[in-house]
Amino acid sequence: MEIQILYKTNTEKEVSIGIDIKFLIEKYDLKAFAFTNVLLIDEKADFPHSHPVLTINTRHLGKRNLLLSTYIHEQIHWFATQHFQSFKKAIQELKTIYPTIPVGYPYGARDEFSNYLHIIINWLELDVMAKVLEKSKYEEVLSFLQTDHYTWIYNVVISDNERIKEILDKYEIKLK
Repeated sequence: MEIQILYKTNTEKEVSIGIDIKFLIEKYDLKAFAFTNVLLIDEKADFPHSHPVLTINTRHLGKRNLLLSTYIHEQIHWFATQHFQSFKKAIQELKTIYPTIPVGYPYGARDEFSNYLHIIINWLELDVMAKVLEKSKYEEVLSFLQTDHYTWIYNVVISDNERIKEILDKYEIKLK
């Protein structure tokens, strides 16, 4: 799938992020992880988001591995939309394992459902990152994610990796 990159205001920072995204897509052959083909780069976006249009800000300018993580994360939201029934079943099972989870920044997402959804999305994101990055680079990304945002979620995904994988396998939630 060819990714169409759009720029909100065509600033130097936005164009630089676009160049970095193109580089990452080529370097890591990310076509298998593209679930929407439109990417908007918006320097003024408060945070990256997946819908209605996958949008990335310029926060990770000069930090390609973090940009890669963000891009993969937001693409996986589109995968989740396409496989929503499987995700719902996995979320029900995750609720039995984690009946109480923190909501809100920096620990979790905006609401309970989004938290459970992000356990799956973040697990898939880290799985891709582990496959494409060398170990030291992957660990740098992990270190950042564990202390920046969705901190509780990322830490659970790391500590309960195999348990979560079993649930995802059970409901056939798997990226190519």
